[in-house]
Amino acid sequence: MSEVTDGGPWDDDKRGTVDKSRVARFLVAGIAILVAVVFMAQNNEQVELNFLVFNVSTRLWVGMLVTLVLGALLGQGVAILWTRRKARRGGS
Repeated sequence: MSEVTDGGPWDDDKRGTVDKSRVARFLVAGIAILVAVVFMAQNNEQVELNFLVFNVSTRLWVGMLVTLVLGALLGQGVAILWTRRKARRGGS
């Protein structure tokens, strides 16, 4: 009886190897999150945030958290668009 493979993620010969770029990204992201949490914990005063037509009075850590989340979402969106663009152009 022959073994059937479907090209899934377990069919490659890279078992047990570590994707160094992925580890580096997770490490940098973890350090950035840790630094952000420490910064937000130390900056708990009430501030007024003005951006374009928005004026909000809130705690500084709330503004930082919103900025961090929006930045992460924007970064992921750009990465997805960049990957799709590269795929459309033939991966060059």
